[in-house]
Amino acid sequence: MDTMRGKAILKEACMNYTEFGKLVGVKPITVRLAFSQKRLSKKMVSTLESMESEIIRKEEDEEITELIASVSEVPVLDDVRTAKVYLLPKNPYLRFIEFSDGTHGKFRAKPGRFALGSVVKVKRESGDMYSLEGNYDRKGRLI
Repeated sequence: MDTMRGKAILKEACMNYTEFGKLVGVKPITVRLAFSQKRLSKKMVSTLESMESEIIRKEEDEEITELIASVSEVPVLDDVRTAKVYLLPKNPYLRFIEFSDGTHGKFRAKPGRFALGSVVKVKRESGDMYSLEGNYDRKGRLI
């Protein structure tokens, strides 16, 4: 293995000669001498190669997660969703809601309407604020 390639692998792994020496089981001066004289031991080469393969695997995993994140659907603002009231805050005009996918939001309502556990249909306005959709009776039940 070329020492320049070895140095590049150490740099990508954010590791210095001292840490690499502890990993291989030799003194830091031995690692420095091996790199400066371009005479890496078999153990150093095998450790560097395993670190390189691990770095490549992490990069591939990151690319895959980025692809998955880009493909996953983001709810559209005009999309009407069903949610459940899970919290009544101190402000009597707000209701906190939770959607089936585990995301949360809030909407404005009159005091006394939409008790805990009420199921509501909402449409996103801005940020985590939603507006009610549909017709409800005085108790907050969907008609």
